[in-house]
Amino acid sequence: MEKIEMNRTKRLVVGVFFVLAASLFMGAIFERSEAKLKVIKAGVDENGYPVCVNKSQVYLFKKDQGKNKIVFFYHDAQSPEASVTKSFSDSESLDSYWEELLKNW
Repeated sequence: MEKIEMNRTKRLVVGVFFVLAASLFMGAIFERSEAKLKVIKAGVDENGYPVCVNKSQVYLFKKDQGKNKIVFFYHDAQSPEASVTKSFSDSESLDSYWEELLKNW
């Protein structure tokens, strides 16, 4: 009888582990749009580090339809003209990001 209880306990522990792991990885399954995030990911700098700006720092953003990009101007004590540019491969992805950005700002 003791061996059966051990198997049930192991199954229960493994089941609980899988449920917890699945709940932690739900964000990967239900991927949020990048425009809904609290940061703007604008590519990488010259050293290969990601360039991100908090949306709370952004005071102006504008869309450049001709160049398929959005320019975000943000507050920075070291540079009065601080901005990051997010480029898009085509106008459709630019427009969808723009609409999502306006809805979720």
